[in-house]
Amino acid sequence: MTHSSTPRHLLQQPLLSLLLLAFAPCAAAQTTPVVPDAGAILRQLQPATPANAPPGAPALRIEQKEGAPLPASVPFLVTQIDISGNSAFDTATLQALVASAHGTTLSLEQLGELAARITSYYRAHGYPLARAIVPAQTIRQGIVRIEVLEARYGQVGIANQSDVSDALLNATLAPLQAGQTISQAELDRSLLLLSDIPNVAITATLKPGTEVGSSDLLVDAWSGPRMAGAAFLDNNGNRYTGRARLGATMNLYNPLHQGDVASASVLSSGKGMSYARLGYDLLLNGAGTRAGVAMSALRYRLQGAMRPLEAHGTAQVASGWLRHPLLRSRDANMSIQLQYDQVHLRDRIDASAMHSDRRLDNLSATLGGDVRDAALAGAITSWSVAATAGKLDITDPLARLNDAFSARSHGNYAKWNVNLSRLQNLDQRNAVYLTVAGQWADSNLDSSEKMSVGGPYTVRAYDVGAAAGDLGYFGSAEWRHELSASEAGQWQAVAFVDSARVTVNQQRWTPGPNSARLHGAGLGVNWAGGQQWNARAYVAKPIGGTPVLLAARSSARLWVELNRRF
Repeated sequence: MTHSSTPRHLLQQPLLSLLLLAFAPCAAAQTTPVVPDAGAILRQLQPATPANAPPGAPALRIEQKEGAPLPASVPFLVTQIDISGNSAFDTATLQALVASAHGTTLSLEQLGELAARITSYYRAHGYPLARAIVPAQTIRQGIVRIEVLEARYGQVGIANQSDVSDALLNATLAPLQAGQTISQAELDRSLLLLSDIPNVAITATLKPGTEVGSSDLLVDAWSGPRMAGAAFLDNNGNRYTGRARLGATMNLYNPLHQGDVASASVLSSGKGMSYARLGYDLLLNGAGTRAGVAMSALRYRLQGAMRPLEAHGTAQVASGWLRHPLLRSRDANMSIQLQYDQVHLRDRIDASAMHSDRRLDNLSATLGGDVRDAALAGAITSWSVAATAGKLDITDPLARLNDAFSARSHGNYAKWNVNLSRLQNLDQRNAVYLTVAGQWADSNLDSSEKMSVGGPYTVRAYDVGAAAGDLGYFGSAEWRHELSASEAGQWQAVAFVDSARVTVNQQRWTPGPNSARLHGAGLGVNWAGGQQWNARAYVAKPIGGTPVLLAARSSARLWVELNRRF
């Protein structure tokens, strides 16, 4: 009997080719469906959507004594105006406001109008309680005196009926010290940081203090229910893991009275996919610095046309982060976040005894914020910029060999992400929402790190994860119209256009197309009902040509979501 002497490396070539198809989604320009893996499915569960802008300023009530009107007087010649009591602005700046009165004849009432100019200047520049007065005086040789009362804090206190410790709330108010000039910016920052504490609501009152020119600040704080959550049902799932998904999230507020939140989330599409996440986030100090950790796990088994492959796998993610507000104000906010993620991905195709195991370690820095303005009927612009340095370790020897002959993604990589959105109100019932997002990478990425387009959060005319790439952009324009409210709730009509382009591999390694453009347009409706019910439905159809990378042209897509908070 003779034995084959075929070299072992030749026997491995067909196996490597099949591995290439199974574990490098969107790697080649193929018209057959791509087998999704743990990284791709995990990425689709975590769409890159812009963060919500923080809430606006809490209620502030100002109680202020009105000054007595100046008595009538005989006009007199003004030769000089002396200004005293000012420290926030130099005297030359304030003198410029009243310079036109030099050498003119004024009554006491008209002199009071000059003082009002200084008052207006202070308030326009962030000193809401400062005022200029004309004190009782004897006018000699035309020299008059205007006194500035730069309001200062008297007592600063908090009536705490919330679940957060007194020490933490007092630390947040600590920058506002007795005797300090009342500045709108500093007052807003402290009050906004208080209102940012989860499940804490506040009102603030400024009232005249016991000393002349002082105001006492009293803050009332209280909490809502200790637990809150939401449940939802949608059809946003991957076609190979199950369209219909049922999910829920539960938050426990302030279990340690430290402005902390413990959260748990679950999501399932039945046999095809299940996902769970546990998280904990707490306030570290009165400056708004927060730290958090999270653990999540995903399990999938491909269904439908992919069922014969007997493909299944898991993903586990451990995360830790530190976040700090650099700027917190009524009209502009900015924060920075540092985050570390460790990701373990495991894929199996039992029909051919194939497997792939890999680990990713990512360190990212994100700078983001928002700006409010009064254009037309008011608008808010949100933005973020993120840089990620990561390392991919393909721990399975055969999968690593496959990678060495294909994408060469094993090792270090870097990527950058940007997001920009603007909600522009046109009037009370109409608004335009614009958003753009982009990603750039310095090398070929693992499927979990690619930018994905298609689905309810990007190009809605295409299926979830229709295309993915190392580089790409996404843009969308929406017109939103508020319909009349009824007993059934508030309805909003939406018309939209979506567009995206992705480059599959930063470093091309196969012939044929390496990019795809997706465009679509559609209509939708949002609904907010009673008892915290919400729903939305969007229908979209592709426009333009069909990308070569896709298996077939997408038909019209319908996305539906129903959720209820509790």
